[in-house]
Amino acid sequence: MDFERLLFGTAGVPNSTPKKNNPIEGVRQIHSLDLDCMQLEFAHGVRMKDEVSSGLRKVSYELGVPLTSHGPYYINLNAREQDKIDSSVERIIQTAKISDLCGAESMTFHAAFYMKDSPFDVFDLVEKSMAVIEERLNRLDIDIELRPELTGKTSQFGSLEELISLTKTVNSCRPCMDFSHLFARTGKFNTNEEYEDVLNVLKNELGAKALQNMHIHISGISSNSKGDLKHLNLEQSDFNWKGLLNTLKKFDCRGYVICNSPNLEDDAKMMKDYYLSL
Repeated sequence: MDFERLLFGTAGVPNSTPKKNNPIEGVRQIHSLDLDCMQLEFAHGVRMKDEVSSGLRKVSYELGVPLTSHGPYYINLNAREQDKIDSSVERIIQTAKISDLCGAESMTFHAAFYMKDSPFDVFDLVEKSMAVIEERLNRLDIDIELRPELTGKTSQFGSLEELISLTKTVNSCRPCMDFSHLFARTGKFNTNEEYEDVLNVLKNELGAKALQNMHIHISGISSNSKGDLKHLNLEQSDFNWKGLLNTLKKFDCRGYVICNSPNLEDDAKMMKDYYLSL
């Protein structure tokens, strides 16, 4: 997809949707709220009836509300048992299949936990699994961007450096840039200058095109020394979202901005209005 600017949407069906469990109604609500996109949340499993996925594809196309997706939380490509790794691979493939049926072009997921292993060993395992997933999706003729998420806990695979390395070695991989997680994970990256550093690293390592097609997560966040504790509304958090949007605008970044705050559409709308005022 070619983006003209950043698109703002919610992680899941907006809270104000009359039928909370209906993603088709969620897309209609996004449109009526003058938001731009919606992320399908398969956090607790990849289940969706065929008529729902075809209905989603249709309403997304008709209303011009593109979709992204998020895979289940219980993915771990560094599990102790091989059958759990195999199950994680299957969950990613199932998410990709349903996302593709819905018309989504970008899907994100938490790839792995370190489990006290060396990050280098975990990287090798994740890279191998991602290559298998890519090959199987190619055989199924599914063309979707696989976006391991920048994770918020120091126990999780998904640092900025790891995601950049993975993007360089697996063709269909791109980073999902969760800037709130980056702040929680490191205790840094909360000033305009630090945001510029991150975007320059992405541009220098992955090319200018990486900033023209981004999948970004933003929310308020609370954290401790081990990383993120929970998502908060932006106004209740120390996260410098205005500085981030200013910097993204300065670098002419484009793509999806998915809001993970508990108040979902309220913060998404606040961010969109602020961004368009710049």
